Amino acid sequence: MKQIVSIALFIGISVAGLANGSDSARGHGANASAAEVRYIAGKDGDILFNVVYNNATGQRFSVIVLDEFGNQIYQHSFSDKQFDRKFKLADPESTNSLTFVIRNYGDNSVQRFQVDASNRLIEDVQVKEI
Repeated sequence: MKQIVSIALFIGISVAGLANGSDSARGHGANASAAEVRYIAGKDGDILFNVVYNNATGQRFSVIVLDEFGNQIYQHSFSDKQFDRKFKLADPESTNSLTFVIRNYGDNSVQRFQVDASNRLIEDVQVKEI
C-alpha cells in the first residue's frame, strides 16, 4: 500500500542587498551603509519590504523603487532623520525583481538593493510499505 506522507508548499523570497552606485555608497560618505531593506512576511500572502535609513544629518533623500525592467514604480523625497517605512507590493505575482534606490542629495551617496523573488512549489512524497 502506498501512502502520501506530505505535500509542502514553499514560497522562497531571496533578498540580496547590493550597494551599487557611487563611491560614497561604498563607504566614503557621511551616510554610507546607513540603509537597510528587509523582507517582511505579511498576512494573507502580502509581500512587504521594510526600508530603514539612518539620516543623521537630516538631509533630503529620495527612495525610488524600480521594477525588473528598470521602470520607476515609486519615488518620493524625505528628510526624516530616522526613516522607517514599509512598502507593500500591489501585485506580487507580476513582479519577480525590484530595485530599491536610496539617494542622499546632501552628500551625493547612492545605495541600491536588488530584490529577487521566486515562488516554488515543492512536493515531498514518501512511499512506505506497511
